[in-house]
Amino acid sequence: MRNAKPQGSRVELLRKELECIPRMLLVRLRSLGDAILTLPLVESLKRWRPDLQLDILIEAPYASVFTNHPAIHETLIVKSRNFPEAGGWSRIKAVREIRNRRYPAAMNLHGGATSRIFVLLSRAKLRIGEAGHRSAWIYNAPVPSSSSIWGRPSLHTIEHQLSLMRWLALPLSTELAGTLHTDPVSRERIRNRLAKAGALNCILIQPTATLATKQWSAGNYARLGDLLHDRYGVPIIYTAGSNEASVLQEIRSSANKPHIYWPDLPLGDLFALIEQCCVFIGNDSGPTHAASALKKPVVVIWGSSNFRAWHPWGTEYEAVLSDLPCMPCPGYSCHAFDRPRCITDIEVSRVFEACERALKKVCENSRSDN
Repeated sequence: MRNAKPQGSRVELLRKELECIPRMLLVRLRSLGDAILTLPLVESLKRWRPDLQLDILIEAPYASVFTNHPAIHETLIVKSRNFPEAGGWSRIKAVREIRNRRYPAAMNLHGGATSRIFVLLSRAKLRIGEAGHRSAWIYNAPVPSSSSIWGRPSLHTIEHQLSLMRWLALPLSTELAGTLHTDPVSRERIRNRLAKAGALNCILIQPTATLATKQWSAGNYARLGDLLHDRYGVPIIYTAGSNEASVLQEIRSSANKPHIYWPDLPLGDLFALIEQCCVFIGNDSGPTHAASALKKPVVVIWGSSNFRAWHPWGTEYEAVLSDLPCMPCPGYSCHAFDRPRCITDIEVSRVFEACERALKKVCENSRSDN
């Protein structure tokens, strides 16, 4: 398991050790999209070793990704510094709890400083992480770069997450679905709320993103909702996090139709709402990945980020994006223009046409099912 050993010996030894361990800790921490894109790895590990107990350490705001997943034995929840009100263990208590469980293996799926500390202080015999991470000396089972394992430089994030299994030649399903499992209580609560709103058959729009270079304008989303309402006559529901309610207010001020606005949904309820909609529309964001993991038809409006690495996975989708030579970019600001034209210049008509194609497929699939 040391770097000095031949590559073949390292792979064989690690594979044999993983075949024998009863439990494994996965350290993910954040964020929503990244957590959801971990699900194919979780499912693949469980499919390979149904007896393997998988626990995951995740920050409180994103715990709903794993709390109802049948492949996860226990979801260990730690406080988020950005959202301390969400609850969870303190970092000190999390370390204490992890040590008490005496995990034989801990795998870092995050790569940040905090996750490295958790893996190191877990005292796990096997400490697995990417060899390219900072402070990779803490890993006694370092995994080579994903591009070298897969033999190509361009990878989806899900493929990157699965690099350990690919490297060890462990069985991988050709589907790699990554299914999100919703909470039954949330599901019932959302069904009741939709029934009261007369919106059981709805189009769901999540208009927010973490960066301005990935977020289509509120005015465009308002116009899109009006067009969809006029053409199809179905309720349009706009959702956002409680800290993003101002975006929904801006849309409400610009829209000409009486749409529904729900900025108050906890994450589990948002998943349940996505599960109920007929089509999901949004930017490159965590909720868009949730819609993909719930196998809903997706229309995604793409900005600065790497489409190859982050596009919707495992579902039918329509992507509306630009082809500027500066794409992709880190996206923290636009260095090529006076505004992020990759997202701001996407016309409403293009997105509306993509929505029409997605809705047409929904109708065709519904007829074939009947």
